[in-house]
Amino acid sequence: MLGEWEIISKIRRRARTSAGVKVGIGDDAAVVEERGDLDMLVCCDLMVEGVHFRLRDPFMIGRKSLAVTLSDIAAMGGHPQYALVSLAVPAGSSVDLIDPLFDGLCDMARWADVAIIGGDTSASPGPIFIDTIVLGECLKGTAVRRTGAKPGNRIYVTGALGASALGLRLLEQGLSLDGSDEMQKRAMMKHLDPEPRCAFGRAIGLANLATAMIDISDGLSVDLSHILEESRCGAIIDALSIPVADSVSAIAEDGLQLALHGGEEYELLFTGRAEDHEKILNCSAMTGLPVTLIGEIIAGRGLHLRRGVVIEEVEPQGFEHLI
Repeated sequence: MLGEWEIISKIRRRARTSAGVKVGIGDDAAVVEERGDLDMLVCCDLMVEGVHFRLRDPFMIGRKSLAVTLSDIAAMGGHPQYALVSLAVPAGSSVDLIDPLFDGLCDMARWADVAIIGGDTSASPGPIFIDTIVLGECLKGTAVRRTGAKPGNRIYVTGALGASALGLRLLEQGLSLDGSDEMQKRAMMKHLDPEPRCAFGRAIGLANLATAMIDISDGLSVDLSHILEESRCGAIIDALSIPVADSVSAIAEDGLQLALHGGEEYELLFTGRAEDHEKILNCSAMTGLPVTLIGEIIAGRGLHLRRGVVIEEVEPQGFEHLI
């Protein structure tokens, strides 16, 4: 069966574009030229019950369904403004499902100062479908794409990694928030209720400090490989520099693998010029979000991991929607 990226590539080759489209299929969001000094950003995400979520807590499902799309706007260095939400649920679904799900959506919209301006509803013959579209903006010509990484650029990541994958593992083992210890709860909440890095994404975009950027939805190794493919370069990352979440270090024996390949983190992964290192750290301090230098862009192709004096090639692994 075709993978997600193969399907996207086929659509990308066939899709018609127009003069006003500055960035089309293949990045975190499309960029459409507006009048004046702004560009419009547009992106969408589809979440399907049984693929992206289990029906545990409708409120948190609502929050997460909008959070993941807000994260795409952040990855372009933009400012989210409006959202549309479409929902398909089994016929006869009760208010006990619908009300908390929309409460969660509206709660995330308030947090991000985004107005929900429309959408659609339908019956579903089986699972729940939630489609979210977010429209945002950035100053003309400043959208941060996946194509700008250059040899010599440094590679950074926000926050810490691995907790979402660990949280999913714990939930699949039958654990719940009630009765779990603090570290287990942290991991599960990272998976159930991620926080899109909107403030940092907008700040670093405005400051023109990121040469390429993506949010970590499928895993560090997979998403960094997307940047490398689009920018036509390679990378070396340092195993000891990858920020592993405290909950992962406390619980899991395979912490590095979870941090390297675990999906649904919604942290920002970006590259920057070496001379801008201090400015990037200042942006981190200004927004209160930790940022870690984990490697460097190199000439050539492929992703490599340094363990002490040993450098090995890394095969991208992560979440795949269509397997």
